[in-house]
Amino acid sequence: MNVSDGFRDLRVPPGTVAICALGQAGFLVKGASGTVVAIDPYLSDRLAEDSEFGPPGRWARRFPPPFAPADLDADVVVVTHEHADHFDTVTLASALARRRFTVVAPPVLKTDVERLGADFRAALAGEVLELDGVRIHPVPAAHSPEYTGPDCYDVMVRDGAHRFLGYVVEVDEGVTVYHAGDTVLHPSIDRALTALRPRVALLPVNGRDRIREEMGIVGNLTVAEAAHLAGVAGARWLLPSHHDLFEVNSESVATFVDVLDRRFPEQEYLVPKVGRPIVLGV
Repeated sequence: MNVSDGFRDLRVPPGTVAICALGQAGFLVKGASGTVVAIDPYLSDRLAEDSEFGPPGRWARRFPPPFAPADLDADVVVVTHEHADHFDTVTLASALARRRFTVVAPPVLKTDVERLGADFRAALAGEVLELDGVRIHPVPAAHSPEYTGPDCYDVMVRDGAHRFLGYVVEVDEGVTVYHAGDTVLHPSIDRALTALRPRVALLPVNGRDRIREEMGIVGNLTVAEAAHLAGVAGARWLLPSHHDLFEVNSESVATFVDVLDRRFPEQEYLVPKVGRPIVLGV
């Protein structure tokens, strides 16, 4: 039995949520209803040889995926944005060859998703989607398609829709998980999370710096900023993401733990092991 099958069969009591980290920004999420939601699953190694951000090998995986792309078993796949480590067409095409699921993504990805043969649902910030017993609340993300200087970190809108999103996934009443996608802090995110009050926050903590920016790598929250955002949201649990898969764009788990323990001692946190499901009370 692979990890994905085991997650499908995992019993989740009411008032709790099951989460399985897949590496990078990928997660499986499930509540008591049993609906499995995959968020940004990157299970291939497509960037090892095919990336616009540097020579071959720079973006090779540091560790193998917890299961093969074809073994992804989800009812709904949520995509935060178009970058290949979040919208992995190799993973989605392989999984769709064995089972059908709905893909929720920003409108800019409609054609690409439908080309894969998946059912597409457009995600618009502030408009709730209901699918297979779960409610999905799209939230703006402050990111950029290419590095254009420190001021590039902002929410971006194309044809009236946000190009980059996070999501609050309500797997059961009162059981909510926020996945930020790629982002830095922004007032519009604060407003959305203050209203939604997610109980679990999956936040990118790889940060940003001049060296990476000069390579064209758009950064994310620092650990301290992630803890601040979890506090704004009122999240009980903070789990790190986007910190482990690529050597060139990583952050130490020891740094995450140290900053939380020293500067944010009231914030509960957990560092999940890739491929090992956990059940959190919220």
